[in-house]
Amino acid sequence: MIMYSPLENIKIKFRIDIKNVLYVNSIMDSYEGVGIVRTLDSSKGQVAVYTSGSMCKQALDVLENLRKEGLSIKDLEVDRTSDVDYY
Repeated sequence: MIMYSPLENIKIKFRIDIKNVLYVNSIMDSYEGVGIVRTLDSSKGQVAVYTSGSMCKQALDVLENLRKEGLSIKDLEVDRTSDVDYY
């Protein structure tokens, strides 16, 4: 895994079944400060979790645990970003 500076903005992009977006959002919200979930393209189930470099591993761990629960998470990509929507 690439190491990010703690203050960098990170976007974790992936695809899921659109019916699971609310569930992923609820789980991520329960880990206060780990990340913010945004739907990028609902017709394709493209979702992103915006997080910081210091919380990236925790956000990825949450997604991995959701996978282990049986949630289908596909095409996961992690990258630095300057577009962060905190609202």
